[in-house]
Amino acid sequence: MQNRFLLGISVGESFAEFSLLSGDEPLAHKRIFLARENLKSSLQQFLAEHHDKVPQKVFISLRFSEKLLDQRFSGAIAQVTTEGFENWLNLRREPKFSLNNKDLSFAVNERVRADGSVEKSLDIAELEAIATKLQLVQCKKICLYFLHSNTNPLHINTARSFFLEKGFEVFTPERTDNSDEVSRWNKNSLNAAISGVIEELQKDLAEALNSIPSENIHYVSSEGKLFERDAKDNPLSSLFSLYTALAQTYATKDASDILYLGLESFVLISGNKWNKIWQSPWGETEVSHPWVTKLKLQPTSGLDLNVFERVDFLSRNEGWEPGPMFLGRGQKLTLLDLWSENTKLAKVPGLEDRIAASGVQRFKNSLLALSKISRNHNNDQSHVIKDLQSLAIQRMALQSRLDRQNERIVVTGPLAEIFGNAFKKDKKAKVVPQAFTDATATALMGLRQLKDQR
Repeated sequence: MQNRFLLGISVGESFAEFSLLSGDEPLAHKRIFLARENLKSSLQQFLAEHHDKVPQKVFISLRFSEKLLDQRFSGAIAQVTTEGFENWLNLRREPKFSLNNKDLSFAVNERVRADGSVEKSLDIAELEAIATKLQLVQCKKICLYFLHSNTNPLHINTARSFFLEKGFEVFTPERTDNSDEVSRWNKNSLNAAISGVIEELQKDLAEALNSIPSENIHYVSSEGKLFERDAKDNPLSSLFSLYTALAQTYATKDASDILYLGLESFVLISGNKWNKIWQSPWGETEVSHPWVTKLKLQPTSGLDLNVFERVDFLSRNEGWEPGPMFLGRGQKLTLLDLWSENTKLAKVPGLEDRIAASGVQRFKNSLLALSKISRNHNNDQSHVIKDLQSLAIQRMALQSRLDRQNERIVVTGPLAEIFGNAFKKDKKAKVVPQAFTDATATALMGLRQLKDQR
């Protein structure tokens, strides 16, 4: 493997990473801020800069589907269900998280029993009527939900073929051993909702990697498996792929928990505990993934007055668009702003040239103004910042101690060097600062999977 070059790509909500490796040894890295840099052109530039090291294999993890939480869906989606089950998906979710448009919900009078026997045959005439209505409103996507189709897919396969021939994009629940119809249907709905976004993303990646044979480009799933086809067919399968890669790469035999301190998220990951269901805002959703819990404090957790009129961290995350105030565009205080003058933060790849002096000063002014109207009224700016930094570190260390699934823990990620002091007193914690964990872990897990397949 000495001369075999690998490329790891990790695409998140706001940042993307590229890591070039020789075997399992990292050679070059790059991180881009997606709000200001183009994924396709940046990847092409990275490959051009290392044209003498053409990767034989490419491994990609996508966290872009977390944009679901921003409800940035793509296009109208019709729903065709067994008669009497039109509102079944809404029974386990809050109305504000509904994915169903009542005007695009249709029922057909078919029925398959739990044992797979057919009670009522599917009438193609009903499908003809639905297709005509959808063509009139120019709806191109259809989700099919037929009761017990997991046991006997006769009707759903017939309907799928019918609508595909009519030119529709059809989504059907994946056949698994999961007997809970709703969690399977939820996954199908969310796959349909983000399919357009994933398709555009994969198109950009394919064009940037056009010099590499498609069979050598692998997408990584949340289960740690590799796919040599477009992940757009099942985009949710990659939702936790980065966390799976981190767990498999940085978890040792006697330290299986990972505390990942990334730019976009702070999460605890257990490499030896798995969940088959994702407790999503849309209800229980079938997505197999390692045990993951987000810390209460996140890189962009907001700062404001709490109910006791004291400056405190909020549960709301401001995100990276426009981002923390130190970037110059943000208008709201965030946790990372407290470290805006830390020399280590200024050296983090992806941020090193983006910290604006005007943004740092605006943060200080805003925090001082907030402190003045708080109950603990403090005009010493540096004292307020140090107190809040100490509070943040203590809370992170405490939660990581209480919520971890194993005694030992590895602390890693691009921000591990900044927050690593929080774990100095934890004898079971090992801090391993890695500026480029995401793409490197993706490539290493992909390499391991290829070896296991032999």
